[in-house]
Amino acid sequence: MARFVLAGKADCPLFAKAENLGDQLQGSLPYFRIHKILVAPDEWEEWLDDTCRSHGWRHSESPLVWRELLDRGGKGKLVGGLADFLEHCYEYYGVMSDMSTDMMLKIAVETREMEERWREEKKLQASLCQPLNVWISGALNPTCSILIPHLLSEHIFPWASTLFGISLHLLHWEGEEEALHALHVETEWLGLPLLHQVTAHAGLEEAFRDADLVILLDEQEDAGNQGGGEGLGEEEEKGEEREEEDEKVKEEKDVREVVEEEGVREEKEEVSKGKEVREGDEEKEAGKLEEEREKVEKEEGGVRAGKKDEEVRDEEGQGKEEKVEEERGEVREKDEEEQEEEVEEMTDEEAEEEARRRKLLLQRISARYRRYGRLIGERASRRPGGGVRVMVAGDAHLNLKCALLAESAPSLDPGLFVAVAMPLETAASARIALKLGMRTTDVRGVIVWGNPSGTFGVDLQRARVFEHTGAIQGPHSFSRPVLEVLHDRTWLKTDLPELLKGRGGGGATPASVSVAHGILAVLEVWNGVPHPEAEGRVLSLGVCCQGHPYVPDGVVCSVPVTLSEGRWSPVLEGVDMGDELEETLTLAVDELRLEKEEGCSDKLSAEELDTFTSCVL
Repeated sequence: MARFVLAGKADCPLFAKAENLGDQLQGSLPYFRIHKILVAPDEWEEWLDDTCRSHGWRHSESPLVWRELLDRGGKGKLVGGLADFLEHCYEYYGVMSDMSTDMMLKIAVETREMEERWREEKKLQASLCQPLNVWISGALNPTCSILIPHLLSEHIFPWASTLFGISLHLLHWEGEEEALHALHVETEWLGLPLLHQVTAHAGLEEAFRDADLVILLDEQEDAGNQGGGEGLGEEEEKGEEREEEDEKVKEEKDVREVVEEEGVREEKEEVSKGKEVREGDEEKEAGKLEEEREKVEKEEGGVRAGKKDEEVRDEEGQGKEEKVEEERGEVREKDEEEQEEEVEEMTDEEAEEEARRRKLLLQRISARYRRYGRLIGERASRRPGGGVRVMVAGDAHLNLKCALLAESAPSLDPGLFVAVAMPLETAASARIALKLGMRTTDVRGVIVWGNPSGTFGVDLQRARVFEHTGAIQGPHSFSRPVLEVLHDRTWLKTDLPELLKGRGGGGATPASVSVAHGILAVLEVWNGVPHPEAEGRVLSLGVCCQGHPYVPDGVVCSVPVTLSEGRWSPVLEGVDMGDELEETLTLAVDELRLEKEEGCSDKLSAEELDTFTSCVL
């Protein structure tokens, strides 16, 4: 079977003549097939260069004709231009084209008009196809890989199929392009039904363009301060400390081995000398035995005198040893004092270094997220019926990031920016359930106040326990307040907060799973997904508070909220604010204000600023 490909400009008369001849042959020959590629005049040169480069051909005019040896898209053999195609058809099939020049020009004009109408129809179809644009910043965070398969589903976005699916945009500023490309390919290979397209971005040229939902995960810049209270590079410092300890252990081991070897050599030398002495003594003992008997009486007198001299020397030696011990004790005390002073000096230096690193980290976060906020405000979707929604999730400085984004996008409603506190809420429920010997799902209604990645308080006023085995039992829907079941108030006040501060200690994966679960749980409520407890469901969520009786206006703080008419509304009914919760909120507000001041107090150096502003919009 003869398979030919005919490509040319839409307004080319020569292409019209070649097309006419190809149609004649395809209509009269059973095994002749021709495929046509119509290219817009303004795109022809680029298309021709790419095609010739990929096949290793040389051609510079329209049309371009080649014969495919296997099938369309397979290996091809260049035929040439119009003259070459006419010659080929005449030699093989004995057919020539008799189209006049006027007809060629007329067909070229019609083809051009048809191509323009086709492009307009394509633009119209593209305008009607408006998929939901989801942007994930920090795409190289392990949470992203866990989140994607569950996020792009009709369960989370029930209406996405009516919007022609979801366009997923993966962003990691200054991230590794190879890793982003690998994530891009893996996402496409999932074959998710709602996935319209996937794009990967290592820069900010197109960041947050037409975004309907923005999810910001912790990036590499934020990794130095997980949990809100630790310093930048803590893992590196711990690794260096472990290496130093290993070196000290090795040195001590080497010293012990050297000492043991010297001791073994000395023992061997003493044994050999002892043998030689004993052999010589045995020979002399026999000859001197009688002489020794004669001198016994004299030696007895000498021994008594010697004992007296030895007693005198022992007393003098004891006095000297006591003096030496006193001097050594004084030296040890001086050494200990000097070591304590050195430790204090090192501690002060380390504290200063820790404060400097923390300040630099906050400055970097401030520069980065203010930039993100401006881009979101300028480029985000203005789709009728709703605007962009922004979610900050992770373990580091959640309230600060959310506040910076909202402040940097004044054209958007601050209520569209939230910080996800669900991972901490879930962790608290799990710890309480473990204490009671229950499942995590049996403890519900725990609320987190304050800063999830810093100063926070756990509120159990609404928390209830289901399926509890006790004196009072009931059906599956029966529950009891946690405070009535768990009587260990000391554990709740001291141990529980400490346990929650170290959550996710098993590595990156457990923390990533909990963060992904928290994002999906908030989206379920935000998107109106049917849920048994959807009506009046209370969540812990960091929101920009307005008119809250316990939080100043404009401050991002985790409080109990519920969804009402598409907006998050703080829950005030049934909340008994004790002294401890009020103090926690005050500390959280002060913490956010201090972080903002540290992040904006000094400007970054020119070199550091270039790192964050190198991407030109």
